[in-house]
Amino acid sequence: MDKLMRRVRMAEGQVARRNKRRAVGRAIEEKRERLQEVRNKEAAYQLKEARKARAEDWKLGPLAPRRDLNVDPFGNYWGSISLARARLNIKITPEERRARAAWCGGPKFLCLKPGDRVVVIEGSFKDKIGVIDEIDREFMVVSIKDTLRTNLAVPDYLNEKDGSPVQVYDSRVPVSAVRLVHPLPHPQTGKVRDVIIRELKATNIIFDRPTREVTFDRVVPGENVTIPWPKEEPVVHPDNEVDTLRIDVEQRTFVPTLLRPPMPESIIDELRNRYSIFRTRHTPEYIAEKEAEEAAKKAKKKSVESMMTPVMEFNRQQREMRRARGQPELTPEMLEKIGEVIAKNLERRSLVEKQQEGSAEAAVAEAPIPEESSIPEDQPRV
Repeated sequence: MDKLMRRVRMAEGQVARRNKRRAVGRAIEEKRERLQEVRNKEAAYQLKEARKARAEDWKLGPLAPRRDLNVDPFGNYWGSISLARARLNIKITPEERRARAAWCGGPKFLCLKPGDRVVVIEGSFKDKIGVIDEIDREFMVVSIKDTLRTNLAVPDYLNEKDGSPVQVYDSRVPVSAVRLVHPLPHPQTGKVRDVIIRELKATNIIFDRPTREVTFDRVVPGENVTIPWPKEEPVVHPDNEVDTLRIDVEQRTFVPTLLRPPMPESIIDELRNRYSIFRTRHTPEYIAEKEAEEAAKKAKKKSVESMMTPVMEFNRQQREMRRARGQPELTPEMLEKIGEVIAKNLERRSLVEKQQEGSAEAAVAEAPIPEESSIPEDQPRV
């Protein structure tokens, strides 16, 4: 089992490293695609042409050419943009999504809903106030009713017969470009007036498990002011003859018992791969088979160890005999002999020390004493 678990851990580590490499490569590829998108090229081209036209109008004056009859390389007429650019269907990263919705609670708990009154604070529609018609959470953009009207170049496949190639449609703006407008009383006069709310935060978050819906309130941080949600009209679902009645949907048609399993045991192999390297739960039969294989390997290893040469067998017998004999014990005769050897060694050592002392004294007596005049001044006298 340890071998199986080690194999699972190695496989999980390999998959994690591979997914990390793929995620990095995917992020680089998405960034490259965003830079190469036609919408970005279209915006850059129109910005370049606008600067060029401004310079020409300033230099030429009345002699400046007419540009309202030309069509740019992207099929847009003068004063119009493409439908994709107006709808802002541009892929953005999770960081950009969080940045766009940072002022209103973030993308998970977005404190905006269709029906809210908002004001545009940037772009060509700055200071426009309208009601939110739609919120696209994928791109974090909003559309406002009858406010963000823009001239769009309609493609031929969408244009009606004998229709104008340029039509007026509602464009969209990022969530970061709008702020909520709500009537609040003045703290001093008490007069109710429209106030631009620049930050919202979600509170009292409740997760309903049966319906899997999340409900929360939105407040203004630091002001202790709760902003009510816009009223929503109830959705009417008409009943048809092919619809299933609610009483039939809520009827319990299966009652599990303890006498039999709720589903066949073999169905588990259809839900997960039976031979997956990531499998951690195994049947008792499989575990017993693996344990038997491990036991067979150990028995084979022992059988190899049992095959020995005569010399190896003799050495093994000698080791067993020494192990059976145990530690040797000293008899009184042995102890007496050891004491005699120690006494002789001590006596011999004392004689050697006396001889060394006598030779040292004789050498000192025979050494000549130098005269006083020959002794240097810096040398100590004896």
